[in-house]
Amino acid sequence: MRDDHSEDQGNDQADCWERFYKENRRPWRGMGKIVLDLEPGSKVLDLGCGTGKTTAVLIKMGLDVTGLDFSPTAIGYCIGAFGDKAKFTIAECDRMPFRDGYFNAVVAVHILEHLNDLQLKDTVREMSRVLAPGGLVFVRSFAVGDARSEGKDKNTRGNGIEYRYYSEEEMKGIFKGFELISSERKDESMRFGVVRVKMECLFRSPDR
Repeated sequence: MRDDHSEDQGNDQADCWERFYKENRRPWRGMGKIVLDLEPGSKVLDLGCGTGKTTAVLIKMGLDVTGLDFSPTAIGYCIGAFGDKAKFTIAECDRMPFRDGYFNAVVAVHILEHLNDLQLKDTVREMSRVLAPGGLVFVRSFAVGDARSEGKDKNTRGNGIEYRYYSEEEMKGIFKGFELISSERKDESMRFGVVRVKMECLFRSPDR
């Protein structure tokens, strides 16, 4: 049974994101590198794909990409931009409409930091379910020490979107039972001395 309060929070966040995408068709610049040791044609889920920045990278890697996002506006942009180069579906990340073991990898770029505790738990469970045994999970998330964190582990930006900031230990705890292949903290200096702090982790799901 899903908590009613958490459901309301999720609806509020969905509204904030939908408004954000309607006002910002291309909100982010730069793609970043995704490190995945996969054969061309491997099935990869771009979780919380937004307007497709990460999807573009995965397509160039020769992967069979499916993008998932709860924003109809964002998915509409992706379909218009990529056509039949990738598949897209509108759904919640904690309730995925895919069969068990379908994907060779799940890529979660700047999505986990926007989930509440219940959504995070259910999303990781769903990621584990849709992954083939031994499948990979690539996570990129804002981390503790990021300039926008203001010394807090979570906050809400002016657009109403919630952010959380994870440490490596927290991320390992979130993916308890997965094998940690690599973990790297990246500090990126921006204008006016602002430093954005990101963490990238690569996990392998159990062979079960």
